[in-house]
Amino acid sequence: MNNIWGSKKVNVKLVNIIILAALLFVILRYGIKISNVLKPFIIAAAISYLLNPIVKVFEKKGIRRIFGVLIVYLIFISIILLLSFVLVPKLIKEISVLAQNIPQYSKQMQELLKRLQDGYVNSGLPESFKDVLDDNIYMLQGMILTVLQNIANGIIDVFSQLFNIIIVPVIAFYMLKDSEYFKNQFILLLPKAKRTKFIVLLRDIDNVFGKYIRGQIIVGSFVGVFTTIALILIKVKYAFILGIFAGIANIIPYFGPFIGIVPTILFALMDSTGKALYAAGAFIIIQQFESGFLTPRIIGKSVGIHPVYVIMSLIVGGKLLGVIGLIMAVPVLAAIKLTLRHVLRDRHME
Repeated sequence: MNNIWGSKKVNVKLVNIIILAALLFVILRYGIKISNVLKPFIIAAAISYLLNPIVKVFEKKGIRRIFGVLIVYLIFISIILLLSFVLVPKLIKEISVLAQNIPQYSKQMQELLKRLQDGYVNSGLPESFKDVLDDNIYMLQGMILTVLQNIANGIIDVFSQLFNIIIVPVIAFYMLKDSEYFKNQFILLLPKAKRTKFIVLLRDIDNVFGKYIRGQIIVGSFVGVFTTIALILIKVKYAFILGIFAGIANIIPYFGPFIGIVPTILFALMDSTGKALYAAGAFIIIQQFESGFLTPRIIGKSVGIHPVYVIMSLIVGGKLLGVIGLIMAVPVLAAIKLTLRHVLRDRHME
């Protein structure tokens, strides 16, 4: 009788199962702590990945990689500094005023909901319907207070992450400069028979991953810029903060547009119902153009993942890495899908 432990194939499968189980345990048990440590490296890797195609353009022109990286960094830093001179003073002013006024806005929202509640109490509606409205208003009040608190915490968190803001560009520089070294070192760890297949897999992942990430940045920038312009024209307070927030939120699939519009409507509503309606109308027009014209042409159906899996990946990504996790969840899931497809195809061919 064959001993199950004597079978090499079974042993390999058993080892793989044990490794996967151990990794799953570590992720579930220590995932958040590990993700906090790795977050600067993940952000740096994303920056390096996004800038790498530009560096390659300089390499094709005969410029050594180190000089290409330095040129790209100088261009990148110049753009950041230019935007800083134009936007940062305005943003700092808006953030300062917003942080001071959050308690006042919280009180205003409670008063607004109270007026809404008083309005339907005397409206002659059935009691059962009033009870449903009551429950929903209390829930909405809790959500609004949570949103305002999260905005305040987010403002504080920005200033508490100064170390990451300084260290991330440094890490990204070395990742960008030595990207081929890191890739080659990883390839050398693989068996020779698997290296060619792995390079093909990397090329496929790069095609999907790069198209999606760069496309989302272009689309998110469009939404952010035009939302800011629209809010300035409508004269909604904190137009720069709300516009940038809408652009970043738009990168998150499915939920992003809704997340982006909620703070805008709330702040516009505090001024007047008319402003809130104008803001909602402008946002809908921008979103229709983005989803109906821009996204299909820039991103298309580059990922091809079922919405259920996308939502699951967003939950996991958000839990582990917060906003960065929400942004990176879908392309990472696409990379996993491609990897599994390659593995299954290779096994079928064998």
